[in-house]
Amino acid sequence: MTAWRRALLLVMAGFLSSCSLFDSGVEWRGGPYALLWIDTPENVSLARDEGEGSWDVLVDSTVFAVGWDGRYLVAKQHPEGNRGTTSYFIVDTATRSPQGAVRETVTGPLTAPAFEQKAMAMALPAFSTVLDHLQ
Repeated sequence: MTAWRRALLLVMAGFLSSCSLFDSGVEWRGGPYALLWIDTPENVSLARDEGEGSWDVLVDSTVFAVGWDGRYLVAKQHPEGNRGTTSYFIVDTATRSPQGAVRETVTGPLTAPAFEQKAMAMALPAFSTVLDHLQ
């Protein structure tokens, strides 16, 4: 086998094996909102689909629980995968901000007591989807 063929085989093998490095998936979807992961299933963010493959991230990883009642979307997050810390977020989907200013609709991060207080006052939905492997 010539050196050229060996080099071509190595390049092709490397290219084919690296395709899985940029994997992605959706763990939950409600309307234009989704729990979306890129590269690894542990890298889950809450995002809004803007169409044509474009996503606006509302809550960075690692989001492990969501609930939605058609207006309010609630999320639990372990910031940067730290399972010792849990942050809470509220997204008011009825007051959608202009594209590019997505984070204006997000309240948080909140502590558990602050979230519970808002949940009672605003009648927020329960966490109906929990990703056990990330909890």
